[in-house]
Amino acid sequence: MSLNVISLTTLLEASPVEEVKDLLYTFDCGQLSSGANDVEDFIRNKSIEFEKVDIARTYLVLSTYQGKPFLAGYFAISNKPLVVPKKSFRKLSKSFQKKLMAFGHKTDMEYYKMQGYLLGQLGKNRSPISKVANAATGTDLLGLAYQKVLEAKALAGGKVLHLECEDNLKIITFYESCGFKILEDHISENKLRIMVKRLD
Repeated sequence: MSLNVISLTTLLEASPVEEVKDLLYTFDCGQLSSGANDVEDFIRNKSIEFEKVDIARTYLVLSTYQGKPFLAGYFAISNKPLVVPKKSFRKLSKSFQKKLMAFGHKTDMEYYKMQGYLLGQLGKNRSPISKVANAATGTDLLGLAYQKVLEAKALAGGKVLHLECEDNLKIITFYESCGFKILEDHISENKLRIMVKRLD
């Protein structure tokens, strides 16, 4: 079963906005957690506005089941540097500090700043049709998102991909299995854990 990635902007240019909204509303997080609910709320209620004001780019991952297209998942990416307070940076292992600072710098405000991208959202659709089709795993979606970030890096530079996630062992373990490292003792303004991966 193939997966096709289409940008929300492209879809909005080709289809009436109400049809696009109908598609976005087929996304169902399954009420797993507050974080999953945020993923659902974003795609349904915020993604189009974020697209219009250039805060983030959302990509829909589409597949087919019994000849009919459906939304298998989505991800959203924004151009945003990773900024780590000096206090938190010092708690990282020396080797990890060296890896990060190989492509970052210390600011005048006692922060360490690394140019890169924020994976703002990553969501697998858990609607009835998506469950039956089982077209995409979280690893599939993250791989597609990573490819888009590498394309952006080739055009505009940047050295890190970072994300915020719930302090949930299952979620953290998933991202670690995909090459991300958690920033120990550092919580975002949204009270979430921050994970980072070098773009190679």
